[in-house]
Formats: sequence, structure tokens, C-alpha cells
Amino acid sequence: MIIGMGTPIQTIPIAAASLKEVDLVGVFRYANTYPAAIELLASKNERLPDISKLVTQRFKGLSNIPAAFDMAGKVKDEQGNLVLKVMINTSDEEASS
Repeated sequence: MIIGMGTPIQTIPIAAASLKEVDLVGVFRYANTYPAAIELLASKNERLPDISKLVTQRFKGLSNIPAAFDMAGKVKDEQGNLVLKVMINTSDEEASS
């Protein structure tokens, strides 16, 4: 399953997918999907993966919004880490990791 847009050109191992008889189906639909996803994540089902790891970069404060958007447009950060999800903490509380 591929979620989101990603880069314009995706490379997949088509020979391996063919040998394993994998079905590749493309879907681009966000309508009416958020309530079900929020409910699923709120259930704290122990079979779900740790989704906190999907947030890969965090910024604190409104003044860092331009830097956060700049980071969100990158594939990797300055340390070579993958950029998946960028969060901006706009509250007075410390940003948690």
C-alpha cells in the first residue's frame, strides 16, 4: 500500500513483485478516510505499529514554520535521515520526541 503522493517517480522491484504474485493497486482517495483512521488510532490496539515513529522531525514555535515547511519538502534532512512527517509544536509546552 502506498499512502500519499511521494516523489513523482517511484521505483519498485517489479520482477520480485511478479514472482511473489503481488497485486499492485493505485488509489488516490482521502475523502471520508480521516474519521475511521482517527478512531482506529485512538483505540490503542496493541496490534497496531508504533506510529509515533512516523513523526521524524519536530519544530517548536510559530517562528520555525518556514523551516518546517522547507524540511517537509525534502526527502532527507542534513544528517541523512528520512523525512516522513514534520510536526510543529505551537504551544508553550516543550515538544516531545
